[in-house]
Amino acid sequence: MTHSPDTIAAIATPPGIGGIAVIRISGPRSWEVAAKIAGPPPQRNASSEATGEWSLHQRNGTCAYSGIRNNNNELLDEALVSSFRSPHSYTGEDVVEVSCHGGNVSPKRILSLILSCGVRIARPGEFTERAFLNGKLDLAQAEAVAGLIHARSEAAARISVSQLAGKLSESIRDMRSKILDLLALLELELDFSEEDVSFQSLESRKTDLLDLQAKIEHLSATFDRGRREREGMKVAIVGAPNAGKSTLLNRIVGDERAIVSPHPGTTRDVVEAHLELSGHEVIFQDTAGLRDTEHEIETIGIERTLKTLVRADVVLLLIDSATGDLPGSTMLAELANKSPFLVYNKCDLSRAEPQPPFTAHSGVFHISALSGAGVETLLAVLTRHFSDELETAGDLMLTEQRHHDALQRSRDALVRAQQQFAEPTLLAADLRDAANALGEITGETIGEEVLDRIFSQFCIGK
Repeated sequence: MTHSPDTIAAIATPPGIGGIAVIRISGPRSWEVAAKIAGPPPQRNASSEATGEWSLHQRNGTCAYSGIRNNNNELLDEALVSSFRSPHSYTGEDVVEVSCHGGNVSPKRILSLILSCGVRIARPGEFTERAFLNGKLDLAQAEAVAGLIHARSEAAARISVSQLAGKLSESIRDMRSKILDLLALLELELDFSEEDVSFQSLESRKTDLLDLQAKIEHLSATFDRGRREREGMKVAIVGAPNAGKSTLLNRIVGDERAIVSPHPGTTRDVVEAHLELSGHEVIFQDTAGLRDTEHEIETIGIERTLKTLVRADVVLLLIDSATGDLPGSTMLAELANKSPFLVYNKCDLSRAEPQPPFTAHSGVFHISALSGAGVETLLAVLTRHFSDELETAGDLMLTEQRHHDALQRSRDALVRAQQQFAEPTLLAADLRDAANALGEITGETIGEEVLDRIFSQFCIGK
């Protein structure tokens, strides 16, 4: 196992007021520094006993109630000091964690004391980077740590936990191992090329390459869904002016997020509201009314609506039941491509159902955004829609653009390889490219510059 030459420290909990804060120390001098700053806890009364003082003889995986004192023997705080000996720690190094009272002052005072002992402040993501370098996590698992920290929904957290447990890495390593097996057989044939020896039939090689290509394409296809779970599902509420879009947004979130007015063209920009529906983060987007207009600012709003429409995962086409007003024909063509949910609003005033000039839709609903009638049913169907998609995709899915790009390059290399059966040397080069691309996901074939870029996106203390 590789130890880093220096010892690092950082506050591992978010800043702000809270019950506790954790300062993490990792490196060869961790225990030495802890022994220097952690002394006996204060005695509050005559019957209390100063037991559990932390020392260099502390057993691995234990914690001690200690008083944290500076060089002038001034008590900075009371803390629990936890000890982890290498390799039984998060980073694989000697680690000490000081759990003190939270707030803006105490954790910073203790961190300053630790840094005064010749310890340097950790770079963003450096604890997890050391865990990777010391073989505690592979690169995909390390990225899953950041994914779990930043998860904004139950579904996103489940995907990150699955990756942290190694499910994605296991799949990648299995495919990479099969590619390397093919490469080994091919290189044996190249070594015995003068003797015209074959270690694998041509048909078997073709079958194996096609099978690998199919597996990579299947995993790569999960990226769109995984990305949406990580970033949030975008639901665009669109329709003609005065259809009730802003009222519906306010009803869904239970707050006055959007301005409601009887005058058409009130909404000029996209207004977003985040909501969690059965473990999925959903971003509802109120948009400018779609109509033909010569008003400069309203035109800009409509252009933004059309861009939002393209990026939306689900579209709710809101239609005024009383008037049946619809967006212009050009805009309806864009809507048809998204197979929207048809939502007839103001059902308390009218049950008319004027049909839009396209049949591709995901369902029909009658609601009153003002009273709330039918809105819960609409949300329930949206929730089921998102949950069914996730259940179909399963736990194993991609969330990182870097992983998707590497899979695409591996797949492209395999496609090239299938065109090189007459040129074994070129075939071998393509197989190496395919294996190396997969190795980038788990970190088995990765450059230092890429590592620095990945871990620099982590927060300090992780």
